[in-house]
Amino acid sequence: MKRLSAMTRCLIPVCLAGAALAALPVATLAEETPMRPRTDPAGRFSLVAPEGWQRDDAGPLVRLTSPEGDIALWFGLSDMNVPAEAIAAAWTAAGETAPAPQAIVPAPPRPGFEAATAFVYPAEDGIFRQAVAESHGGRMHVTLIRGAMAALDRRGAQVNIAVTGFRPADAVTETLAGLSPAALEAADLAALSAYVEENLGRFDVPGAVVAVVQGGEVRMLSGFGLRARGSDDPVTPQTRMMIGSVGKSMTTLLMARLVEEGRLSWDRPVQDLLPRFAVADPELSATITVQNLVCACSGVPRRDMEFLFHASDLDAEAVIGSLSEFEFFTGFGEAFQYSNQLVATGGWVAAAADRAAWGGLDAGYARTIEDRLFAPLGMTRSTLDFVAVMADPDHAMPHAPHGAGIRAILPVETEAALLPVAPAGAHWSTGADMARYLQALLAIGEGNGIVSPESLAHLTTPQVPVSATISYGLGWFVEDWRGHRLIHHGGNTFGFTSDLAFLPEAGAGIVILTNAGRANDFVQAVRARFLELLFDLPQDHHAGALLARAEADRRASDWAAVQPVPAETAAAAEGRYRSPVLGEVSLRRAGDRLIFDIAEMAGEIRPDPARPGRWIVWEGPLFTMPLAFDAAKGTLTFGEGAAQYLFERVE
Repeated sequence: MKRLSAMTRCLIPVCLAGAALAALPVATLAEETPMRPRTDPAGRFSLVAPEGWQRDDAGPLVRLTSPEGDIALWFGLSDMNVPAEAIAAAWTAAGETAPAPQAIVPAPPRPGFEAATAFVYPAEDGIFRQAVAESHGGRMHVTLIRGAMAALDRRGAQVNIAVTGFRPADAVTETLAGLSPAALEAADLAALSAYVEENLGRFDVPGAVVAVVQGGEVRMLSGFGLRARGSDDPVTPQTRMMIGSVGKSMTTLLMARLVEEGRLSWDRPVQDLLPRFAVADPELSATITVQNLVCACSGVPRRDMEFLFHASDLDAEAVIGSLSEFEFFTGFGEAFQYSNQLVATGGWVAAAADRAAWGGLDAGYARTIEDRLFAPLGMTRSTLDFVAVMADPDHAMPHAPHGAGIRAILPVETEAALLPVAPAGAHWSTGADMARYLQALLAIGEGNGIVSPESLAHLTTPQVPVSATISYGLGWFVEDWRGHRLIHHGGNTFGFTSDLAFLPEAGAGIVILTNAGRANDFVQAVRARFLELLFDLPQDHHAGALLARAEADRRASDWAAVQPVPAETAAAAEGRYRSPVLGEVSLRRAGDRLIFDIAEMAGEIRPDPARPGRWIVWEGPLFTMPLAFDAAKGTLTFGEGAAQYLFERVE
C-alpha cells in the first residue's frame, strides 16, 4: 500500500517540513490529457487549470479556484530576489493574511528552475497553507495554496496538477526522446552498487536488495545491509520482504490474464461476479465495472484507517460489505483517488471469476495469483502467507521511524494488519522473484510475455492525471520522463518500502526492496541514480531525495527533543474511547509514557512540536498521525481533514 503509516498531504512538488508531507506520484502524457497549458495574459508563464476549476487573470496573480470554492491557488512572478520577501508580498497581493511560517526549507528545483524554497504554515481553524518560491532567469515564480483540509483530501491531486503545470514561458525541458540507452557496463553496475551501499546509512535503511534488468537479462541482483538492525544476518536476493502497493500491479496483471482467458471483462459490472457488492449510491453500485475498481479514478476516497483499526476482525467479505458506506468525493474520472479497498475488491473479483465462492475470496485470490502468476514465472518465494514467512528464517524484519529519528524494529505480526486488503499490497517477495517479474513485464513488449502487448497497453493507458507529467493507469503510474515512458509503482507498508520502474521502449528497469518504512527518499534516489547511469547523465538528479532526507532529519531532531505528555494531562486523558467508525481504542500510561493503543498496534504519543495543543503518535506503525484531546468534552480526535474520526470516552 501507499503511505499506510500516516495520512500524507502533498500539495507542492517537494517534501516540506512539519506537516507529514510526501511527494504525490504522477500526470498524464501531454498528448493524452485534455488539459492544455495556457500562458498568462503577459505571456510570462504557462499554467494548467484542472477540469472544472475557475481561473481569474484579473489580479496581480492568476487565481485558480476549486469547483466548490474551498481551495484557492495563486501563481505569479515577483521582482524580489529574496524568497521570503517574494512570498510575503504574494500573500498580500492575493488579499490573504498568512501566519508566520513554521518552517522555510530548501526544496528540489523542478525542471526549468534553478532553485526553490518551500514555506510551511501552521494549520489554523482547519485551513492548510503552503507556498513555494522558484527562481528562473533572475525572476522569482511564486505559488500559494490555501484550502480546507477536508477539501484538499478530496482534490489534492488536482492541486498537484496545477502546481506542477506552472512553468516559465521560456523554460526548455531537457529531453531524451528518440535516444536509446547503451548496454550497462560492469563499471555502471558497480557504481550503482556503490551508491546503494554508501547511502544505506545516509537514509537510515537497514537493508535493501536491488535488481536491474536490461535486454531481457538480469544484469544486477544484489543484497545490501542487514535483515534486522542489530543482527549479523545479511539481506540476500532470497530474503523475503513485503512489496506493498507494487502488488497492485500484480493484481491488475492477474485480472488481465483472466480477461484474455475469457473469464473476466474490464467493462463487466462488479455485481455480476459479487452480487453483494455495493457503495453508498445504489445506482452506481449497479454500474461500477471491473475496471473502475483499479483505475484510481472512481472518486472513492482513501479510508485506510477503517481496515487498520479492525484488521483482526476483517476478511474479504467484510471489507466488501464495508464499501456500502463509501461515498464518492469526486465524479468518475474527475480526480485521482487512491482506495486500497477498491483495488483489493478487484483482486477478489478475479478470484470470483476463477471459481472462488463467497466466503472463500481470500483463499481464492491467493490460489489464483499462485496459479496464474507466481508459478508460471517461477516466483517460488512470493506469497501472502504470513505464517509461512514467519517460519522462514530468511525474512527481513520491518523497521519503522519514530520521533528520535532512527528506525526501530517492528514485530512482523504488525504487517498482518494489511491482510484485510491483501490484493492491494500484502504480498511478500524477494529480489530474485521480483527480477523474474520485471523480466516478464519487459518481455511482454516483445510478444512473448505472460500477457499480450495489447493487455499491457491497456494496463498502462492513463486513466486519470495526478500531476502535470504523470497519470494513473490500471495498477501503474505512467510518467513522461524526459520524453520516455516510465512505468512504475512504489509500495509502502509499516516497515517496508519498495519500488519497481521500467522503460518499456528502452527494455530496461529496476526493482528496489527495503526493510525500512517510509523510505521513499532512498528508493527514489536509487531509481534516479539507475536512470542517470542508464543514459550516461551527470549525478545530480537525485538531489530532491537528498533534500527530503535532510528535511526528515531536521524534523526528527525537533521531535527527539519533545518530552512525554505531562503527567497531569496524561492522567486526565487515560481511559477507553469509542468511535462509531473505528471502534474502541485506549490511552494508557506506561511509566511516564502515554500510549495510544488500538489493539492491533500501539505507540507512544507526545505533544506535536509544530502545533501547540495537539499530539502526534511519536513511535510505532501510526507514526506522525495527529491526535487532539478535549478534557472538557471527554473526546479524542484522531486524524485530520476528511479522514478525521471522533472518539468519545467510554465510562
